Amino acid sequence: MSKERKQSTVAATRHGPGLVVTRVTRALEDGRHLVATSRRHRKGLAAHVAAPEDSARIPPTRSEALRHFWAPTRLAWWVAVAFMLGSALFAVGGWGATWPASTPSFMQSASLLNWIFFLGSLFFTAAAYLQLLEATNGDVVDALAPERPAWRWFGWKPHNLGWCASVIQLVGTVFFNLNTADAMLTGLDWEQQDLLIWTPNILGCACFLASSGLAWVELSGGAASFAPRSASWWSVILNGLGSIAFQLSAVYAFVRPGTPDPSELWLAGFWTFAGALGFLFGSYLLIPELFDGDAQDDS
Repeated sequence: MSKERKQSTVAATRHGPGLVVTRVTRALEDGRHLVATSRRHRKGLAAHVAAPEDSARIPPTRSEALRHFWAPTRLAWWVAVAFMLGSALFAVGGWGATWPASTPSFMQSASLLNWIFFLGSLFFTAAAYLQLLEATNGDVVDALAPERPAWRWFGWKPHNLGWCASVIQLVGTVFFNLNTADAMLTGLDWEQQDLLIWTPNILGCACFLASSGLAWVELSGGAASFAPRSASWWSVILNGLGSIAFQLSAVYAFVRPGTPDPSELWLAGFWTFAGALGFLFGSYLLIPELFDGDAQDDS
């Protein structure tokens, strides 16, 4: 599609469930729409062109985008890399907690596994903070404006589901920081373990689950979508499944009086490992998504 395409002078129209905005459209002279979606815009991707009846459809990812990886000048790339590192560390920790006999002897130390989880939580927090900056400065309501707004370190954008999801996920990562730091304390009784370790764990997992739900609505523009050719769609799906797995791990991690149930300990470690894998692959897909930035003609 020619870059010289003339745009209509018709004002942009906002769309989304309730008071939130998930996409902005503008009619073109040829009858089609220029469509900017919340997720694509905050990732720094261009608007795409679609027929009016297809303006809500999630555009497929170009095949060539899947062959790229390196983009350190893009904020979204650092978001993806930080989430991948955090997920990888959680996967290693979850593996060591679930199948300790299969890990190297130096990793069979509970103290080392706790440090691995703590370091992973720090990468999660860094990624979530960068993601919030991305959402603050990539508000879809500004997508078709003549000029890009000035960079902001802080903002209040409750109409933007990407921003809301990022805030909630950042809070969740801070809970994980507390959970993993407190797990390194020794000499705690079962009540102290539940208060200091399990409580921030379950709250952090609940935040991740809520954030994944908002990310799904942001991408879909509503309750449902099916776009298996989209890297964005698969990323949201995998992160959502990872959040569910993390929530299950927290449920099984609840400490009761007496001797811990070995089966519950195993399930807590297994679901942590499974959730980390979901986030790892979901985070990786954030990278090819960045190379799908050219405006697309869906006709």
